[in-house]
Amino acid sequence: MFWGLTPALDLLKEYELVKQELPEELNILIVDACVENIARQLLLLNIALQPQHVLGLEQKTKIFMELYGNTLVRPTVAKYLTSVATNLVKMVTNYDYLNKIMGFINLEIKYKERDYLENLIKFWCGQEDFNICDSWDRRLRTSLGVRYDAKIGAFDWDLHMRYRNIGGKQVCNQEYKNFRLNGVAFSWLESEVSKPNRSLVCAVFPNGERYAHYGYLGDMQTGPYVAFGLDCEDKSFLQTSNGQNTYRATDVTERNLKQIFYEIANKEEYEHKTTTDVKLGPVVVKEEKLIVDIRAADVVPRTANRCMDMEDSINFLSISTLDIMRYKDKYQNLFDLVYFGNVYLKYFDKDAIGNISKDNSLLFIENQLFVLSNRKKELEEFRKKY
Repeated sequence: MFWGLTPALDLLKEYELVKQELPEELNILIVDACVENIARQLLLLNIALQPQHVLGLEQKTKIFMELYGNTLVRPTVAKYLTSVATNLVKMVTNYDYLNKIMGFINLEIKYKERDYLENLIKFWCGQEDFNICDSWDRRLRTSLGVRYDAKIGAFDWDLHMRYRNIGGKQVCNQEYKNFRLNGVAFSWLESEVSKPNRSLVCAVFPNGERYAHYGYLGDMQTGPYVAFGLDCEDKSFLQTSNGQNTYRATDVTERNLKQIFYEIANKEEYEHKTTTDVKLGPVVVKEEKLIVDIRAADVVPRTANRCMDMEDSINFLSISTLDIMRYKDKYQNLFDLVYFGNVYLKYFDKDAIGNISKDNSLLFIENQLFVLSNRKKELEEFRKKY
């Protein structure tokens, strides 16, 4: 939940390898049962597609990374979140306004889900205190049980005996320990995080003029490193020295996201500039006690900027749409490519997929390799089943 547990896949490249051509335009349909994921997709798309004169490449990348994978963010990022959330509330309640700012987005969800989406985003820019560290620690105590007092050893075991054996060699000791301890996956020497990332809240319900919630319910083992932080076109980022990584998974993630954002904005190949790179892989930074301000950030009114124009469309659908797709004519033989996340395989129906997919279409199923709680037996059963 909140981030993928498999390395990011260029679906267009996979399509081109098979079809030997690229589609003229993309029409992406996303079916998700978790409204929290839809809200965060809207947030992250809004950040990623901001024009360069609004958010520079460096600034955009770090804001994206903090809101994507950190429980705590810088105060400036917390203020940015409240400003964007204020505008997102207007978008999900006024589709004309949504079309004006993010014209490539279509929200085809039920009214109940739309109301929940509105309440969720209102919490992001609300004034209630949100102690995500307390929520994280409670779940950590529950998951580790009697091992809680020896949690550092448990984290070290998971990293070296499991994570690195399945492909997570780029994840360094300190960044993984920080993530497991407090949920701060990405950090830089020049910044200090202190405000809760309110976009990671789960199960928000109106409670009078305020909101009740269940705190943080996402992944606490693997972390947000897998999608963008384990591999890189620039192999110098994957080098080791004396058995230790030269760069962290954080640095690889930053490098990859810069390339993605630059190429989307400029439609040309990215050339990385090494002037700001710092080799922190083997460095052990002195740990300071986190000072967390659980108060909501001030809402700073900010005029919504129109996102970069996209020729493609992204459509968010209710999970119930899966049940009716096989019967509706407009979905018959529609899809060139279908991707199933591993948590949604309970909805997988071979006959339904056959009805909605074109001949020679591509089917991708997310594996569970990086679900660290799975052992060899569970992985083997998953492989045989799918």
